[in-house]
Amino acid sequence: MFRMSQMLIASTFALGLGASGAVAAGTDASAKTVWVNPVVKDYGRMNPVPNGALQPDPDKTWKVVFDVNNGSSDSDGVNSALWHVARAVNVYAEAGVDHEHRKFAVVLHGGATKDALSAEAYKAKFGQDDPDTKLIKELAAAGVHFYVCGQALADNGFTPDQVSSHVDVALSALAAVPVLESEGYQLFEM
Repeated sequence: MFRMSQMLIASTFALGLGASGAVAAGTDASAKTVWVNPVVKDYGRMNPVPNGALQPDPDKTWKVVFDVNNGSSDSDGVNSALWHVARAVNVYAEAGVDHEHRKFAVVLHGGATKDALSAEAYKAKFGQDDPDTKLIKELAAAGVHFYVCGQALADNGFTPDQVSSHVDVALSALAAVPVLESEGYQLFEM
C-alpha cells in the first residue's frame, strides 16, 4: 500500500512538472488575448489563430445554414446563438474568406422566433426594445440571410407583417433547412 501511495505521489509530481515545463517551454500565462471584429463590429469577437489547423480556403465558397431555435440570451442580452453566427462571420473573414465566398443563412424558429420581429413589433409585444435588432442588422449587412419559420410565427401569434425587413418568412423550418441543404449548405445546429 505504501509503495502504491509513493507511485501516485510521484505520478502527480511528474504531471505537475510537465505542466510547468509547458509554461517554461514557451507558453506565456501572462500573454494577453487579442480580440478582433473584422466584419461584424459590435458582436462575435474572435481571437486570431493564424497558424491554426483546418483554416477555411479563401478561394472556396462556404455555404452554412445555422439552425437557431433557442432564444437564450448572453450577458449583453442578445441571442447567444446569433452572437455566435457573428463570430462565424468574423472567423471566416479573418481567415481571408471574403463576402462573396461566405454564404451564410440563419433559420429562426422555436424560442428564437421572436428574434425575427421588427423593432416596432417587438416593442409592442414585449414592452421593451429588442436587444437583437442591431445584431441582426449588422449580420444582414455582412451578407447573412435570415429566414423565420412561418409555422413558428403562427404558433407564437405573430403575423408576417410583424417580421423585420431583414428576415424572409419561410414555409417552415422543417422545409427551409432541407431546401438549403439540397442547395449545398452545411447544417450547423445552434
